[in-house]
Order: sequence, then C-alpha cells, then structure tokens
Amino acid sequence: MDSKKDSSVDATIASHSNVDHIEKATVAVDEVSLSKAADAQDMTPKEQYQRLWANLKKDKRFVLWALYVMSLVFGWGYDQGLSGVAIAFPEFRRAYGEYYEAGDQFVIPALWQSLWNAASTIGQVFGAFLTGQFADWVGRKAVLWAAVGLSVASSFALVFAPSLPVLFVSKLLLGLSVGLSTVTPPLYVTENAPAALRSSLSSLTNVVIVLGFFLSSITGFGSSHISGDWSYRLAFVMTFLVPTLFGLVLPFLPESPVWYVKKGKEDDARKAIRRLYGENIDVEERLNFIKSELEVSAGETNMAKQTSWKAIFSKEHRSRTLVAVLGLQSQNFSGGYFANTYQTYYFDLIGQSDPFGLTAISSTLQFVSNCISVMLSDVLPRRKSLIGGGSLLCCWSIIIAGTSLASTNNHAANTALLAFMITWSMLYTATVGCFGWAVAQETASQATRPKTIAFSLVCQQLTALMLSSVFPYFINPDQLNWGGRVMFLFVGAEVVILGLLFMFQPETKNRTYSDIDSLYAQGVPPRKFSQYIVDDGAVVRKQRN
Repeated sequence: MDSKKDSSVDATIASHSNVDHIEKATVAVDEVSLSKAADAQDMTPKEQYQRLWANLKKDKRFVLWALYVMSLVFGWGYDQGLSGVAIAFPEFRRAYGEYYEAGDQFVIPALWQSLWNAASTIGQVFGAFLTGQFADWVGRKAVLWAAVGLSVASSFALVFAPSLPVLFVSKLLLGLSVGLSTVTPPLYVTENAPAALRSSLSSLTNVVIVLGFFLSSITGFGSSHISGDWSYRLAFVMTFLVPTLFGLVLPFLPESPVWYVKKGKEDDARKAIRRLYGENIDVEERLNFIKSELEVSAGETNMAKQTSWKAIFSKEHRSRTLVAVLGLQSQNFSGGYFANTYQTYYFDLIGQSDPFGLTAISSTLQFVSNCISVMLSDVLPRRKSLIGGGSLLCCWSIIIAGTSLASTNNHAANTALLAFMITWSMLYTATVGCFGWAVAQETASQATRPKTIAFSLVCQQLTALMLSSVFPYFINPDQLNWGGRVMFLFVGAEVVILGLLFMFQPETKNRTYSDIDSLYAQGVPPRKFSQYIVDDGAVVRKQRN
C-alpha cells in the first residue's frame, strides 16, 4: 500500500513537471536547488551546530523572549513534583491525614489523596481547553495575564488551607492556571520561531518542566529539615515565585505577530515583529512568511474554518492531531507519572532513610540529562529519539517491576531498584519527556496549532486524571501496596503507543512547517518523510545510492 502511495507522489510530481514544460536551463537550476535541499536534510552534526550557533546570534533577541515566555511552564513541573513531595512530609500527613495504627503512621486517605492529585489535573484539563478556545479570540498575551493572576491567588490559598476541602479547591485553581500557562508559552514560541531555531526552542518545554520538578525536590529536601507545618508550607510558598517575577516583565512582551496576522492587523503585526526580533529584521519578509504558512491568501472564511475545533479532526489534519496526542501520551504511559509524581513517596514506602535527598539527586540528574538532550535535539532524528527511547524505557520498566517483587528487606534488590528508577528517570527526560513535547508542537499546521496543542494537553491530562485516581489504591500501604510492580501495567500500554507512533509519526527534523504541509498534502507515508526532500513546495524522492 505504501509503495502505491510513493508511486502516486512521484507521479504527481512528474506530472507537475511535464505540465510546466520546464526548459533545460531551468532544469539545471532546479537540480542545483534540489541538491541544496537534500544537503540541508543530511547535514553533519558539525554543520548543524554551526548553523544553530549562527542563528542563535542572529536572532538572539527572539531567543531571550522565548526563554522568558517558556519560564512560565515551570509551574507544571513544580506542581507535579509538589504533589508527591507534599504527601511525603510527615507533618503534611499529620495535618490532613488519619492515623494508620497497623503501620504506626499518619496517611492521607486514598480518596483524598486521589482528589489531591486529581485537582491539578482537572484544573489543567480546563485550562488547556480554555486556552484553545480563547487564544485565537483574545490573544496569547491576555491568556498569559490570566494564568499569572490565577496562579498568585491560588498559591496564597494553598499555603493557608485549613482543611482538605479548601486544599482541594486551591489545588484545582492552581491546576487551572498551570493549564493556561502550559499551552500558551509553547504556542507563542513555536508559531513565531524562525525555522532554523524551531527544533531547539520547541524542546525547551520539557527542560523548564524538569527544572520545576528539580526545584520542587530541592525545596522539599530543604524543607524536610524544618519542624512543624512550615516544612510543607514553605514548599507551597515557592509557587508564588515564578508567576510573580513573570508578571513584572509581561507588560513589555509583544503580542504574537501570528495572532495579529490571523486577525488581519498587519500594522500591529509589523510593530510586534520589530519588538520581538529587533530592528535588524526584514519585517516584510517575516510578515510574508507568516502569511504563507497561514495560507491567508485562501481567504478569511477558510481561515476561520482552519482555526475551529472541527478542523483538527478533518481528513486534512486528523493524522497530525493523532501524532501530537500520541507524543504526549507516550509520557504518561511510559510510567512518567509514577516515576516523577510518586518518586519521593515511593522512596519513603520502601524504607529509604532520606527520600527527599534521593529525589533531589534524581531530579538533578534528570535536569542534566534533559539539557544534554536539548543540545542534541537538532542532531537526533525525532522518530528514533521518541520510539527508540520509549522502547528502551519499556525494558527498564520490566526490570524495575521485576525487582519490586523482592522483599523490602532485601538490601541488594532495593539498591538495584533505586539505581534503575533513577536511571529510568534520566532516560525518560532525555527521550520521551523531551521529544514527546517537540513532536506534539511541530506536527500541527500553523493554522490549527493552538487547538492541536490544547487538545493534546487535554488528552494527556485526562489520562493523568485517570492515573491519579487509581494510583493511591495501587501503592498505598493500606491498599494493594504494589509499589514498583505497577510498572508492568505501563509496559503493556506503552507498547501500543509505540506501535501507533511507528505507523504515524513523521520525521520533522530539519523541516520547515511548509515542508511538513507539502509532504502531508502529497500523501507521503509519515514514517517515510526522511526519504523525501521538499524544494519550493515540490516533493521529490531522494535518489538511492
């Protein structure tokens, strides 16, 4: 079936060439152009790094704005880490939990523990949906303002929550702000990023998330040495920090030029382009590039259809939507939820004397591995990084689950379990954690990107909600007490995800959005994208050596 599609693509291109009656001189020029396009796809790592460094210097102003905007994603990582860290505090369990006589300890009831974890997820689902609904209506900047205001207010309520119900509502509102601030920054950065920097900048999402998780573990480690309620309250106070600092600079951030073009405000778009890229930018060239990606020439009516929720499920876009969803689902179903959210609590359950210190070490290694992964993001192919990384994680998960069958008194088994859990986390952030976000952001078309990213995040959070609801019953000592054996379940789920990604994930490395659009439009099988080059909208199969 794929060979038929390939033949169809080649026939279409050949037909197009015949219709144009290309003359011999023109053919020579075209061959040179195609050769250059092929070389751009097959650059050596050294050439790619040279190009990356040159573009970072050229567009340094945009890079700084991108780093600033992406910093707000910190809230997701910190909130995710905070959920597990808070439950590990004895003072937190004593303040909000019940005494478990058999274990001579306080535990948060499984129902409330589920609600505590689910609160953020529910809020993030609604936050992501609202972003997709309103980002094209009120603009990206207005959504960022809403995220900052809601984050500060909910953080204050979280610190001084007198009871579990108030704690739940505070966490719910904080999750809502996290949903707004997780979808909007990647949308803003990827839709405005120069093509040469898109891969690196889209990979920043997970770096900032891991940084948030890292700081939550460091804060938890420091707070664990404080006596009384302020041990866990100090960890909650940190949720104020980044949104407050972000809000101080937000008045100076230009609105997205892409949003202005969608609204037909070209003069405003020109001003935003100058503020975003600097005075040296060729404003008209950039404006025309945005127009070409949005296909503004197709008319405002068509543009309205392309930016609707229905568009992401249309025949033209549903395959791309599926890949974006699978990119983020690979994170949940690889076991990331267990390894990151419950790591501190699990270290405590298996009898480790310093679970906070172990989590701090683990999160530090995760952050380092993620930074290395981002530096390699322009060199490593997307398909191999995501599918290959996920396959490697499956092997690690089987080892973790198998080792968990041993008794908690088995010192050798516990040492091996710790080693594999920590290295699993490093592999996760370097592969699935990093490239899952990049694939989700890059695969969507420019016109449907706000809705596609929002929908992908909603789907991810709905599965996280399911996991947060059932997890306490699997690992709590007063329930099933499975511990690491739960990783067996993730292996089965991840195999299905990887199988679908193998069929539908395209190779987007070194591709512009226009290239990706052309490849999809010509019906090239996604897993064979790397076998084709695109030159000025023409799709041509590479010559086999």
